[in-house]
Amino acid sequence: MITSRRDYIMRIIEEVGRILARISSKRRKGDTDETALENVVFGLQRLFNLDADQIFLLTPEQHFEMLIDDEEPEFARDKVLLYAALCAEAGHVYARMGSREKARATFMTALRFTLKARAKFSAEGLPDYAPNPSELLAALADAPLDPETAELVTASASK
Repeated sequence: MITSRRDYIMRIIEEVGRILARISSKRRKGDTDETALENVVFGLQRLFNLDADQIFLLTPEQHFEMLIDDEEPEFARDKVLLYAALCAEAGHVYARMGSREKARATFMTALRFTLKARAKFSAEGLPDYAPNPSELLAALADAPLDPETAELVTASASK
């Protein structure tokens, strides 16, 4: 990878990491839900370098492929984990708003991406923002997991 592209990717990861830290901090302080969701969307826009309407037309599987496509493993992993962390934050916001279905869907996506990143890439030296699978599973404990996610959980437990 050329140095300028590598530097660009590192800057994006750092910027989205700062956005995520702000969202997380504000959530713990009880910030308004709308602001938190706007910040999540802004983080996704920076991560994908796309407008929100373009991002939300794509499936999570397409998001995953876009995040890892043509990336060095360390950057691919960190981008996937940033996406998972943004989804987890959205899940917390939706849960606070009483939107159980949206909360569950975003927590599920966060768990899938976290487990896929750990399975596909090195789990050593995970960034601080990497979601904790146990916490995501606890947030999803009110109903059974879908088969794909349950398989990822089983595979990660056997490692």
